[in-house]
Amino acid sequence: MKPMANGRTWQASDARAKLPEVMEGALAGQPQFIRRRGGEEVVVLSRDDFERMKPSLKDYLLRSAGTAGKDDDAGLSKALTKVRATGSLGLIPRSAPRTVSGRKSK
Repeated sequence: MKPMANGRTWQASDARAKLPEVMEGALAGQPQFIRRRGGEEVVVLSRDDFERMKPSLKDYLLRSAGTAGKDDDAGLSKALTKVRATGSLGLIPRSAPRTVSGRKSK
């Protein structure tokens, strides 16, 4: 796993005007932080960095059973037993599409 660089922070209006530069930084492995006037921030990452950071189902099961960090068969077995006993992963389904600025998200 390649380490991520510190990245760069942009104001939203600057990021909008220089989107190709924001994307190039993200593709180079540097997270791009974009800040609104109100202080809220988002982070732009390359697809590869995003996929590498996503937990796997195995990671999720180990965490849900309280065995995170114990990457062994006993921990995974305990997690699977817990899931089988409860009948679910404990995930909450989305009831409605999320919206952004009044528009439905894709």
